[in-house]
Amino acid sequence: MNRKISLVAAAGLLTFSILFSQSSIEDAKANSSLQNQISDVQKERQEKQQEKQKTEAELKEVEKELGDITAEIERLDKEVEETSGKIQEKREEIEEVQAEIEELKEQIEILEERIAERDELLKDRARAMYQNGGSIDYLEVILGAKSFGDFLDRVSALSVIAEQDRGILEAHIEDHRLLEEAKAQVEEKLETLEGHLVELENLMAQLEEQQKEKEKVMGELASREDELHGDLESLENDEELLRQQEKALQEEYELWKKQEEERKAAEKAAAEAAAQQAQASSSGGGGSSNSDSGSNSGTTSRSNGGSSGGGGGETGSVPSSSGSGFMRPATGDISSPFGYRTHPVTGQRKLHAGIDIRRGNRSNVPVVAAYDGTVVQSTYSSGGYGNMVIIAHSYNGRQVTTLYAHLETRSVSAGQRVSKGQTIGIMGNTGLSTGPHLHFEVHEGSYRGSSSAVNPMNYIN
Repeated sequence: MNRKISLVAAAGLLTFSILFSQSSIEDAKANSSLQNQISDVQKERQEKQQEKQKTEAELKEVEKELGDITAEIERLDKEVEETSGKIQEKREEIEEVQAEIEELKEQIEILEERIAERDELLKDRARAMYQNGGSIDYLEVILGAKSFGDFLDRVSALSVIAEQDRGILEAHIEDHRLLEEAKAQVEEKLETLEGHLVELENLMAQLEEQQKEKEKVMGELASREDELHGDLESLENDEELLRQQEKALQEEYELWKKQEEERKAAEKAAAEAAAQQAQASSSGGGGSSNSDSGSNSGTTSRSNGGSSGGGGGETGSVPSSSGSGFMRPATGDISSPFGYRTHPVTGQRKLHAGIDIRRGNRSNVPVVAAYDGTVVQSTYSSGGYGNMVIIAHSYNGRQVTTLYAHLETRSVSAGQRVSKGQTIGIMGNTGLSTGPHLHFEVHEGSYRGSSSAVNPMNYIN
């Protein structure tokens, strides 16, 4: 009898050992898979940080170049301003010289009139001299005096006439000299000023050309700066998303460890209870089992975040949950499946990285978490998704990430623990969308854009 009891107990312990051994192997695999996924996210985050540092360094260099060019442009602006002032001064000088030229022209006109008058006078004199034989007969004039007084008067008159003739000639010669000098002076001043003006205008043109070139380079650098700021913002968003994914994964991992410990304890307790029951049955001579009395005690029903809502009608209903896997995140027809298509808004042919579930003529259609998990991100995305939620899940010892986009409202926040079937938002039309619907994506591992996306229909019905 004792030997039979021992055999039964040993069988129970052996069964427990086999089950525990198999469970330990599966646990080790799941643990390794989750740890690897966390390490992958950490590695990717480090790469983003390095890329961010590189971009920041390049941005600093561009900003330094922008500063240098800005200083150079300011210097050129100052030179242009100074040159403009000089050009204005030269123009004012030219106006002054032109005023002087007008005065000189008036003087030239007077000189020319005087010269013309003298020309007439000298012509009259020459004509008279010609008529008198080519010269004044001074002897005839003197000898024709009627008295000594008349003689003296005649000699004096002749002296005056001779002096006047000499003065006329000298004045005539001087006026001609002044006329030529005035004309030469006018030409010289004009030539000098026009030369200065041409030099300044050439300098001005050169400075303006340099300024345009600098502004062109500055525009290119400013564009590069904007581009780098955009890259930096994108990298910061990526890094933040990875940080949130790492945090969510760590929480999933800790929860998985706790659940595994509870499961192991439950399995151990169940095995020990089975062994004790077998031992008791053997010692009791094969009495009746009470195993049927609580056969329904282990069956539990799970809340899916709400009832089915009693039909579609005008108000949306919560999708039903069945099985242990992922559930459909919203009710409604699938209007666009996973795969390549022509985007209805941009017209580009690209991968549609999820499925679209149509809202139709319904309102307030709830969107639920497809599986237990931790919210990685709950935000408005300017990239086209509008209101979106990303959830990290630990599923069969590996990470799966789901994304819910174009929501009208969001009812969860980053870091929050959610249950399968829990409402996380309301179906909407935010972002780059042509009509009210839910865009739902599934990613194996962490979210890395379309590169990590898989067909959601592989996970839901």
